[in-house]
Amino acid sequence: MIQPPQSRNLNLTAGRLLARNVIWNLIGNGAPMFVAVFSIPILLHEMGKDRFGVLALAWALIGYASLFDLGLGRALTQLVARKMGAGEEHEIPTLVWTSLLLMFLLGLVGTLVAVLLSPWLVHRALNVPAALQRETLQSFYLLGLSIPVVISTAGLRGLLEAHQKFGLINGLRIPLGIYSFASPLLVLPFSKSLFPVVGVLVAGRIVGWAVHLLLCFRVVPELRERIAWHGAAAGPLLRFGGWMTVSNIVSPLMVTLEPLPDRRAGFHDCCRLLCHAV
Repeated sequence: MIQPPQSRNLNLTAGRLLARNVIWNLIGNGAPMFVAVFSIPILLHEMGKDRFGVLALAWALIGYASLFDLGLGRALTQLVARKMGAGEEHEIPTLVWTSLLLMFLLGLVGTLVAVLLSPWLVHRALNVPAALQRETLQSFYLLGLSIPVVISTAGLRGLLEAHQKFGLINGLRIPLGIYSFASPLLVLPFSKSLFPVVGVLVAGRIVGWAVHLLLCFRVVPELRERIAWHGAAAGPLLRFGGWMTVSNIVSPLMVTLEPLPDRRAGFHDCCRLLCHAV
């Protein structure tokens, strides 16, 4: 039985709920770090520093692919929360689908950019060793194809955040974060090539997207009724998202402009950088 929107949105600003959400976020952001501490030394030893360096780039690219959403994920959170506060829950499904369709289009643009830039990055900009160039290029193409999935996942997560479902969000974030560092270990007994390693990372993102979508259907059952586009909603989403994009760009730069850890640095420095990206 579908609950009335009003009954689903009660006490979303209760102090106990907010405190619980903070704890969930701390756990969700910290849990993958512990797995990284054990996974990174093994991956570095088994794959070699050159392949591991490309894998680190893959982690970062997957994490930063959300830059292509132009802040629409956070914009959706803010606008859905505003609709809920104003008692306009009936407008939420159309707003959500409009945002997701915009994100999908932006994801296709990101895929095109990634495919066009990958040969230049591999053969010129990144100085990838000649023996690794083919598998690195194939891996970058695969990462490019995953951009629409990564971007639209941010939108689905934004909808859950607007409904204060941080328990559900971190219930997904924790296993996905752990999977990002642990899944390459599962490939090593069979292959040390970059392509299957990146393949399992992309597969995990696709599964994560599907689970996010199912949870959004559970939280907002009205989304199942139809996919709708509302052009008037695109303007507010893009305007608010544009400001959020500035934050999305500046935050990664403040991390990546720090001195990168060299081989003599502790693995905790590597883990901190990679966990931020993933």
